[in-house]
Amino acid sequence: MIGECLRQAGIITESDLQAALVEHKRSGERLGSVLIRMNLATERQIAKALAYQLGFSYVDLVERPPETAAVVVIPKDVALKRNCIAVAVEKNILTVAMSDPLLFTLVQDLEFQTGYRIKQVVATREEIIDAIHRWYPDKALARVTPHGAGLDGRGARFAGTAETAGGGTLAPLTDGLGFGARPDEDVFEQTAAAVRVTPETAPIIDMVDLVIKSALKSRASDIHIEPTEGDVVVRHRLDGLLKEVMDLPKWVHEGLVARIKIMAGMDIAEKRLPQDGRIRASGEDGQEIDLRVSTLRTIFGEKIVLRLLDHRRGVAPLEELGFSAAALDQIRFFLRHQHGMILVVGPTGSGKTTTLCSALTAIRSERTNIVTIEDPVEYQIPGVNQTQINSKINLTFASALRSILRQDPDVVLVGEIRDQETARIAMQASQTGHLVLSTLHTDDAPSCVTRLTDIGIEPYVSASALIGVVAQRLVRRLCTHCRRPYTPESDTLRAMSVTEAEAATLTFHRAVGCDQCNQTGYRGRVGIYEIMSVSDELRRQIAQKGTEAQLRDAALAAGMISLGEDGLSKVKAGVTTPQELLRVVTEVRETEAVCPDCGMNVGRDFVACPSCGHRVSRGCPHCGRPMQSEWKFCPYCAKSALPAPSKPRSRKLAPKRGVPELPAASNVAEFKK
Repeated sequence: MIGECLRQAGIITESDLQAALVEHKRSGERLGSVLIRMNLATERQIAKALAYQLGFSYVDLVERPPETAAVVVIPKDVALKRNCIAVAVEKNILTVAMSDPLLFTLVQDLEFQTGYRIKQVVATREEIIDAIHRWYPDKALARVTPHGAGLDGRGARFAGTAETAGGGTLAPLTDGLGFGARPDEDVFEQTAAAVRVTPETAPIIDMVDLVIKSALKSRASDIHIEPTEGDVVVRHRLDGLLKEVMDLPKWVHEGLVARIKIMAGMDIAEKRLPQDGRIRASGEDGQEIDLRVSTLRTIFGEKIVLRLLDHRRGVAPLEELGFSAAALDQIRFFLRHQHGMILVVGPTGSGKTTTLCSALTAIRSERTNIVTIEDPVEYQIPGVNQTQINSKINLTFASALRSILRQDPDVVLVGEIRDQETARIAMQASQTGHLVLSTLHTDDAPSCVTRLTDIGIEPYVSASALIGVVAQRLVRRLCTHCRRPYTPESDTLRAMSVTEAEAATLTFHRAVGCDQCNQTGYRGRVGIYEIMSVSDELRRQIAQKGTEAQLRDAALAAGMISLGEDGLSKVKAGVTTPQELLRVVTEVRETEAVCPDCGMNVGRDFVACPSCGHRVSRGCPHCGRPMQSEWKFCPYCAKSALPAPSKPRSRKLAPKRGVPELPAASNVAEFKK
């Protein structure tokens, strides 16, 4: 955070920042201390950068000395120990200069023990120490409360300085006024009152706002707030992968958790059981943003994950999702049906909801009644009636689907098929004149039939209802500003089923990293797809309870392109990298097709069937390189994709009956012997 702010201000360069980060990880020191030790920045520059980043004011204690009435509010030994000094007091607000404005528990303790609301400003450590020695009296002063009271309403005093009614001194309240000194058992069992975080606690509010706004700025989909033994790590999920963006002190954790729980409507006193909640906030442009909040107790405290649902992002059209021309034709063919079921399958986070919403956008019209039931509504689509499930009032997918079918729908979208009841109602709706779109959690397209059977749907019902299945994954898209060509290693080529001879004719790219892509080498994601059209043969296989292998063979024979093959085409086109493809699909297996003449399995790179000799290669008939089915000319040799005309064979006359065939000329001499 500090380093990036200094880099943007032009104080340090990118190379300086990277060198400081390496030393920071090695030594464990704070990044600001490392920058000062390496003579890359001064203490004042770092203090100004920190103040700007957190939204606080910077104060020069030499040009603007503290007020005497304010200084004596905080005892001198506490000011020296915590490196802070009160600089101004107005009504019930005490302005305190700190060298580390992230000490939020110090702010809470000062508010508790002084009775003032604390306003933070930032100054350098050296200036604060000089001001303490210059403006404090020689003796440590007892605490002075606002309005002249000796004690506040709770009878609080500063540790080690205030006197008791009997003349003795109080023992220290805490060692260092911080929650970080408390044992883990005490952290787990604290009550909500001990945290003392309320909507009026400005520093905690600012920190939560900073965490959320930084995630929105970086286009993150999730925020992970994870307590560790010594600090709190904040990570963003960017394009499907987690990246650490903040490293906060341990004592900030309790305030962050309490503030987020209050915003999400959770029970802040419950620290042992997981909780779920929702937050609705407004972005800088005034647009509303929904956040799904989940808490989970770990050995170091509660972990919080926030899923960002940004309604400002519109629904992308189907053409921008990464479908090939042939795949788009298949999707549009599916959507032209008046009834039946279309399933989109894949793991969590593979973009299934985006694909379905794009499909709805493509078919919506004033003549079509489209109703959805989702959990939650991630995209708001004009012209579509969208409903969100609510388990608290027993509004589930199944119960909502029954009501939707009484709303005279033409198209129904079910967010997810989770149980037998939802699946059965959706199947019945697809067979009674409704086009039903939904999702399943399976690895590939053929396995969705097995999943439906496991749920409790008879295979013959699936065979009659299914129109098509789309399996998908998301791979990171290469940044076009910094990608560089390179030659993959032989192991990588082997995993992608690419020969070295074929690789020599292709151009592969690798990720580098620049300012445009946040130094990751990737910007955005694109889908890879496996589209299974339920043909008559495949329908027969499903009804006869065929295995997944049999269904896959039938789908491949009908022209289905596998996930690996579609991803490989995007690697060859420079859209993504081989490493990214293998991260998602693990291995691009050689797909076996079926010979249309004899039915024998044929390898992907086979030119002809080894059993009957029938030509089965989908490659160019002239140069043999792989081609897509919609290509009419080979882009490699510029020749027609039609097979080359075969040369006429010389007819060999059969010998007349009863007349022996003469031997070859080379054997004439031997024949005469």
